[in-house]
Amino acid sequence: MKTTYATAVVLVGCLGFVAGCGVSEVEVSGMVTMDKHPLKEGDIVFEESDKSKTPAAGKIVEGRYTLKVLPGSKTVRITASRPTKKPDPVMGSAAREPLIAKEFNEHSTLRAEIRPGKQDAVDFDVKPMP
Repeated sequence: MKTTYATAVVLVGCLGFVAGCGVSEVEVSGMVTMDKHPLKEGDIVFEESDKSKTPAAGKIVEGRYTLKVLPGSKTVRITASRPTKKPDPVMGSAAREPLIAKEFNEHSTLRAEIRPGKQDAVDFDVKPMP
């Protein structure tokens, strides 16, 4: 009987701890365009502005994305690439080069404020590499 009671106490304590400090992810979706046209494919990352939590990442397909993100102030990074015009002589296939300008990924200026509850139409318009 002691073991059952002790197990129950530990379980209830753990559940209370998880419920008390767990912040639920919210579903975020939107459209990514490049010069007002849907971005065919790419990746999107929402990261904490202070980098205190693991980023949330997802795929962009025909301009659309949907992913789970923790609420808070986010820096958004969007990447996409395309084959280069010349094949790689070593690999025998076309290498890839960045498609999107650095101010939308490496040096991102994109920001989003994610609030609790589902958020639709968190849209971004990016520019191609110069």
